[in-house]
Amino acid sequence: MADPNRIVTTTGTCFVELRAYARYLLCLASRPSKLYHLILFFDEALPRRSRQLASIQTMRSLWFGQKTSSTPIYYAGVAICLVLILTTAFRFRFIIDAELRSHGALNAESSRNPVTYKSLSTIQNSTLGFGKVFAINLPERTDHHDGLVLASSVSKLRIDFVAGVHGDAVLDKVLPAKHAEGLTPATKGSWRAHINAISQVFEQNLESALIIEDDIDWDIRLKDQLQDLALSTCHILSTSRNAGTTQLSDVTINSKSSSSPYGQGWDVLWLGHCGMDLPPDANATMVLHENDETVPQIQRQRSWDVNAVSPLHAYPQHSRMVAEQQQGTCSLAYAVSRRGAQKILFALGLRRLDMAFDMMLREWCQQDDGNARPKCLGVHPQLFDHHRRTGPNEIDSDILAPNGQYRNHAYTPNIRWSVRMNMRKLLSNDDQYDDQWPDIR
Repeated sequence: MADPNRIVTTTGTCFVELRAYARYLLCLASRPSKLYHLILFFDEALPRRSRQLASIQTMRSLWFGQKTSSTPIYYAGVAICLVLILTTAFRFRFIIDAELRSHGALNAESSRNPVTYKSLSTIQNSTLGFGKVFAINLPERTDHHDGLVLASSVSKLRIDFVAGVHGDAVLDKVLPAKHAEGLTPATKGSWRAHINAISQVFEQNLESALIIEDDIDWDIRLKDQLQDLALSTCHILSTSRNAGTTQLSDVTINSKSSSSPYGQGWDVLWLGHCGMDLPPDANATMVLHENDETVPQIQRQRSWDVNAVSPLHAYPQHSRMVAEQQQGTCSLAYAVSRRGAQKILFALGLRRLDMAFDMMLREWCQQDDGNARPKCLGVHPQLFDHHRRTGPNEIDSDILAPNGQYRNHAYTPNIRWSVRMNMRKLLSNDDQYDDQWPDIR
């Protein structure tokens, strides 16, 4: 991975050297008779390890203190300065490029052009290209809070917490008019917490937000994954609904400005779930990511239904698909645009509460009631999933009832270079990461 400290140090050193070169070049140009400045230039500007002491001593003996103008010597000094400026600039470019390539930010085989990288650059920020990242967390679940804080810190993410809600604190009189009788406290509390998080988009005047649950995990390469996702969503949003499947390598995006690197017109990006299907229409617009090294083999992928056949079973191994969301389950991580948040607040915050929030969100995304269908895009396999740590299964959820089982080994489904499972290595700067789901030969 790229070492930010080395990049900063290299940048500072090179700028200091370039400044010194330029200063002495100007000095030579304005006072060519004082060639002893060239000697001082060598002493001050060059790193100690690269000085040629014999040459410097020779030049000292020949020129120090001489005040006689010599045009050939003057031009030789100018030439030396220019050569050193170019050499330093080249060295700076070489080191920085090498650092970025080691991080995977630059790829010699990549077909992306500079315009594409520039348009996706905000994904590399601390909120992944969204206005903010909100995590729903019950205040008493300090274990979830601390785990997420640590995971986000090593990933250089900034997360704001939204307090979870206990269902018994939700009064019946505040429920939507269309609500089911006998709703469990867990259903009511989860619904209210998600609506509170979505409301933050307006309370903080944001254009978008990513909403996550507090026990999720992600791949160390998340930001690179999201850049590929953004290429895919931009393509889907700018293409007709029946354009068929396109390879990610064939996708280009319009450099037209947008408030979101993920494109214009989306309502929900469903990034973390327990399983989803692909559109039933074979001509539906989708983007296929082949040879994605962050994707486990199909036989190692898991969903909420352990007996389910993967929707990607007909595609090559290590494939990921981005398409309109179908049958999404579990709202582990989803982004909402400002317009999408308005629609959800109206439909699910004020008008109905008759099942778990993720089921309502799924139905809302797939509604076909004559109105414009919401634009909900999903990705499979998911980019975020639940982390399951060692201990009794009841520690996993505040919604499900305990089942008396105990887990001896921690894991995160569908995530290969898990941040949480590689925490020791991340904290010790060991980049030989553990792959949770290596290929089965």
